[in-house]
Amino acid sequence: MPNHTVPETPVRLAYIGCWYKNDMYSHNCSHLVDSLRTIGTEVDVVTSNCRCFSTAQKFAMGKDEMIDENCSAIAIPYAPRYPGKKHGMVKYLAVKIFRLDLILATTRGFLYYKRARRADVIHFDQVLEAFGCIPLFIVIVLAHLFGKRVVVTVHEVDPFQREHKWLNRLYDKCAEVFVYSENMKQQVVELGAGAGNIKVIRYGTLIPELVQADRKQYIFFGGHNILRGKGYTELLEAWAGLKSKGMQIPLLIYVGHGCNGLQEAKELAVRKQVADRIEWREFCSGEELAKEYQRSKACIIPYTGGSARHPLTCAMVNATPVIATRAVDIPEYLGELGIYIDGSAPSIVDAVSEMESGRRDVSALGKGLRARAIAELGYHRGAEDLASEYSRIAGKVQLLQIETKIVA
Repeated sequence: MPNHTVPETPVRLAYIGCWYKNDMYSHNCSHLVDSLRTIGTEVDVVTSNCRCFSTAQKFAMGKDEMIDENCSAIAIPYAPRYPGKKHGMVKYLAVKIFRLDLILATTRGFLYYKRARRADVIHFDQVLEAFGCIPLFIVIVLAHLFGKRVVVTVHEVDPFQREHKWLNRLYDKCAEVFVYSENMKQQVVELGAGAGNIKVIRYGTLIPELVQADRKQYIFFGGHNILRGKGYTELLEAWAGLKSKGMQIPLLIYVGHGCNGLQEAKELAVRKQVADRIEWREFCSGEELAKEYQRSKACIIPYTGGSARHPLTCAMVNATPVIATRAVDIPEYLGELGIYIDGSAPSIVDAVSEMESGRRDVSALGKGLRARAIAELGYHRGAEDLASEYSRIAGKVQLLQIETKIVA
């Protein structure tokens, strides 16, 4: 039974993050929170209205759209940086002329801090928009002024912090900054943050039971912007090439909630004459997601930008081989266990054809990925590491015996 460092008295943590029930960021947040609570950390979740909710433009939050109500919710509207006609002329002008988006983002930052200020440690889960850099930097400044300790996990780099790089020096005021890859660390450092305060951790995943399944389909994750940095056009061209060779291979494409470019992507599949081979899903999670990965012969990640941590970890834990480029954070997770391509349509065709012919031992590859995921990526492991960091930061440390169990 292993020893783990945990609080002498429970660390009280305020975790600021998305709590929408149908998005991968919020599910990552909730799974980590659950694991932290399991090992004795007192966690108060602070969340907010955001673009995901049907109540995004209101002083209200759809409680039935939250993961649960065990949280402190800030029900102020979200204003997009670039409003469209659907928002109405008044809201359009309020953003364009008076920068209502900045006013609400700043207000949100003050409210986040007000709800979180009694905690020993404040953990901000940085993505974009309602949980982007503006409210984050407000929280950091207020915490610094009042002697509170803040840690940040950077999922996404906000366009605003690219435009105003001087703001990134505020990361140096944090007790610690977490990122999920060396690639992301380098991005944050290039924006002006100090490298010494940034720690690379692994993106967590649930460890599902492996169920015997007939792996016939391939799977692709389009993220929140399927037409930017995902290699989607090359994927369609590859599927058209396979189809022309008489290979009728099913492809499941799922995307993040509110995916930008989704309709255009579907229309492009029709023009490429491969729409009949594609099944679309807007969001998958939990057992449904595990089932689809375990029905897949391979996960295809021809990315050129962004982050691939979500499809990578899902594939690995479900023993699904990965066909991928060497871009962004992909090699950091796959190592020698990836089926690497250059991202072009011919390279995708070659990799898929090799798998379909049986020339590659995909079973051994899948087992290796699964073993690595169990060893490195379980939420329990991430929670234990974070709890130790919270304890160190809050100055509350002792040694406790904790037994963990993994489904093999």
